[in-house]
Amino acid sequence: MGFGQHYLSMIRGLISPFFSQESFWGNLLIGQYGILTMTPAYLFGLLLPLVACFYLFRYILEDSYLLPRIAVLLDKPFHHIGLGGNAIIPFILGFGCVTVALVSTTILGSKRERLIASALLCIAIPCSAQIAIIISFAFILDIRYFLIYLLVMSSIFYFIGFLLNRLLPGTLQPIALNTPSLRIPDFKKIVKNTARETITFLRDTVPAFLVGSIAVSILDFYNGFMKLRELCAPITVEFLKVPENAANLFIMSIIKRDLGAAGFYSMVIDGGFTQKEILVTMIVLSLFVPCFASQMILFKQGKALFAALIWIGSFIIAFLSGGIVSWFLNNIPII
Repeated sequence: MGFGQHYLSMIRGLISPFFSQESFWGNLLIGQYGILTMTPAYLFGLLLPLVACFYLFRYILEDSYLLPRIAVLLDKPFHHIGLGGNAIIPFILGFGCVTVALVSTTILGSKRERLIASALLCIAIPCSAQIAIIISFAFILDIRYFLIYLLVMSSIFYFIGFLLNRLLPGTLQPIALNTPSLRIPDFKKIVKNTARETITFLRDTVPAFLVGSIAVSILDFYNGFMKLRELCAPITVEFLKVPENAANLFIMSIIKRDLGAAGFYSMVIDGGFTQKEILVTMIVLSLFVPCFASQMILFKQGKALFAALIWIGSFIIAFLSGGIVSWFLNNIPII
């Protein structure tokens, strides 16, 4: 028995004499989405190690001065989407936390660049929790499907940027990028910064995860998921060709992206999805609505209409992309 299963058995053994797992309080504490079962298992057993590895890699890039060189390499390709090479900084931050990345777009030279970068961050850049799941699935998915995922996500990223570059008035004003000499990173500093960011991740995520877990547990107890699955069946089962309970993940992602990502991992490990269904669901979840905190940042930056358009647009792009990929997977023999 693994540590996770041992923990779940222990905590349920402690709580069961006081609350039956089928009761309201038992479901809230030790049910499938319970605050003493799902929250610590997903946060500490799944997301935390992978998120810490991401921050470690990011700080190695920064402290070795590799990041400015990457910015120079990407400068010309980024011109096609209306951005300079320095936009790589918000994008790399976005893989950790889109909310932080949106704040960092102030380093970009114009309002036009900030709008393009913000749209790409909110729609086409998976957050750290999703990155953790994507990395895990890289070892589960057939290499063909994982390459399709990367191709679809990069194509959508480029298409959105290219379209906005054409539609928004104005032009890119190129800036000179400095390339300092490479150096051996200070690993003591890197470990310290990684620990700080990981603790910040926990501090920001645990309260939201608890609130989300409570909301999802209540929804589950009153059969809310069953009703939502029936309501969403035309999209999930008929259009996306994924299991009906994928609707649970979309609802959880609206509450908190981390919840949707963690719930998806659990369903896949339990054998609830085929390879094709994993790919389609992963694409939809990656493109799905931005988190509440990032929407609030856009509102604070005076982009209320822009935030609303992104939220609606992400729904359309996510399900349309998933549906198209699903059609190809089920109708093209090579795939």
